[in-house]
Amino acid sequence: MLTRSYHIAIASVTLALASCGGESLPETIERDTFVQAYANLRIAAVETDSGRIAFTVRDSILEAFGVTEEDLMIFADVHAEELEFMRDVWNDVELLMDRGDEAN
Repeated sequence: MLTRSYHIAIASVTLALASCGGESLPETIERDTFVQAYANLRIAAVETDSGRIAFTVRDSILEAFGVTEEDLMIFADVHAEELEFMRDVWNDVELLMDRGDEAN
């Protein structure tokens, strides 16, 4: 699953992007796609004893949404400075997790 090192990597890339002013940012996946994929990854992790999911499980979840791990990272990086937007994104992830919604 998305471990602490993954979150550190996202933060590092975000800081690197923030320090590189003037460049155009890449296009990202849709907000709803990010929310659904990330929530499903978190749900899968919570359902394990270790809090981590196998690479095969992670890959199948990402494939179900037609995204890659890099797509998720780019989305987070591009929108990192949009505090209200990202607050709403994380709230939506949490809501889906609370409801236990999963895509099939």
